[in-house]
Amino acid sequence: METETTTINVKSLTIYQNIIISLAFLIPFLINGPQLLTGTLVSCLLILGIKFVEKKNYLIISVLPSIAAVLNGLVFGKFTIFLAYFLPFIWLGNFVLIKSIIYLKEKFPLSLSIGLSVVFKTIILYFTALVFFKFNLVPKIFLTAMGVFQLVTGIMGGLVFLGINKIYDRRRQIN
Repeated sequence: METETTTINVKSLTIYQNIIISLAFLIPFLINGPQLLTGTLVSCLLILGIKFVEKKNYLIISVLPSIAAVLNGLVFGKFTIFLAYFLPFIWLGNFVLIKSIIYLKEKFPLSLSIGLSVVFKTIILYFTALVFFKFNLVPKIFLTAMGVFQLVTGIMGGLVFLGINKIYDRRRQIN
């Protein structure tokens, strides 16, 4: 009986992982804004990935959303080269978000771990935008997009995750 339960859980986790990885690509590819919506959903998916995605796939979920956003611009005609400049830094920021939550949640409450990790990601992206702006590589609007918006969507995504996580944990206790 115990083996059967474990198998069901592994199958469920595989399904959740596939859904999260798929949505990490599909949401930014199919939803062309607003950044508040797509950023919140992507942030939530990145954090959900910690719970449901195998470690070997953390890099995949860190990279897919921004690639999808660039492809969205190419396919639907709103491509900006400026976003392409940020790709490696967005990947780094997403990966830092995931890894720092994993590390910090062992020492602090989950909500604080998420909040601090969002700040780390925002710092990476904001300072990248600041350097790019100082070198006249991107317009000033990217300071807001990679600063305040990253912070707000990261926090909102974290709050959505905490709600989903609470519901998921309750349902598991009932079953």
